[in-house]
Amino acid sequence: MLGRRMVALMGRDLRSSLREFILIYGLTAPYLLALILRVLLPSAAETSVRLVLTPDIDSEMAARLREYARVEVVGDRAALERRVLALDDAAGLVVENGRYVVVLEGNEGSGTRVLPGVILARILSPDPLTISEVDLGRTGSPLRPVLGTVLAMTALLMGGMVIGFNIIEDKETGTISALAVSPLSRAEYVAGRSVLGILLSLALVVGSLYLVGAGPFDLWKVLTATAAGSLLVVLYGLYTGGVSNNQIAGIATTKVGGLIFLLGPVLSLLLSERLQPVLYWLPTYWTYRAYLEILSADSPWPEVLRLSGASLAASLLILAGAWGFFRRRLFVGR
Repeated sequence: MLGRRMVALMGRDLRSSLREFILIYGLTAPYLLALILRVLLPSAAETSVRLVLTPDIDSEMAARLREYARVEVVGDRAALERRVLALDDAAGLVVENGRYVVVLEGNEGSGTRVLPGVILARILSPDPLTISEVDLGRTGSPLRPVLGTVLAMTALLMGGMVIGFNIIEDKETGTISALAVSPLSRAEYVAGRSVLGILLSLALVVGSLYLVGAGPFDLWKVLTATAAGSLLVVLYGLYTGGVSNNQIAGIATTKVGGLIFLLGPVLSLLLSERLQPVLYWLPTYWTYRAYLEILSADSPWPEVLRLSGASLAASLLILAGAWGFFRRRLFVGR
């Protein structure tokens, strides 16, 4: 009986979610954002030096330069200077009096200022250059773990939003009042409303991480951190549904709740290590730390479990403190 009632609630929630445009948008937004970031974010494997040439550079030299840099060929010196003055970092290369001259705007990054000369020395030197390398073990852009973590936190928000708007629909249609006199218990109601949002969060977190190219990462560690953060999904959904009596109010509540939800991650970036303990009561702080450790350093299981356990414990404390409010707002007559 318990299982049938929960499944019925989940089925109703799924049908309701598919009817609401804002919920469909919320469920697709993490994937769309991940795809956009995947296109815009450069990978470490891409060439970081862009060279602009004129036809004065012979084809053999241009071919050698393409082995080390991304090469563009423009019509003349004036076009080269216009290209160098564009917003992105690009160095020009021209021939003057039989010598190669690097043309710079003056505000380029250190790589664009230095590497063209190193590349030319490598090509022109009669003796091969001796190059020593230190492998730091990073196989992707250093931005990817951070962006992946932000996407994962956003996906958790979307799952909570589904829970919240389904509760709001119960209020608008009067279903929640009817449920108050039904055999459905508070635990069954919360579980039935929460399971779908938690499952959607799991799918959104894993899917968006793969799409943005945050890997390689340990899938089971990500699922563990997400499962521990699932209580955050429930808290966010109960808060949205408890505070709001209609969908317009729900939209406003999700904006305020989203700011509160992201408070831990944002403050963890702004505060020094010495001040981090003031954030320990925020479950989102621990969930953010867990995702970041998994995606950037592939931390061992004990550390992942420690951070995930801290997130779960902080969420339980907040749920215990807010349960009286949820009872008044959600369980009328019980």
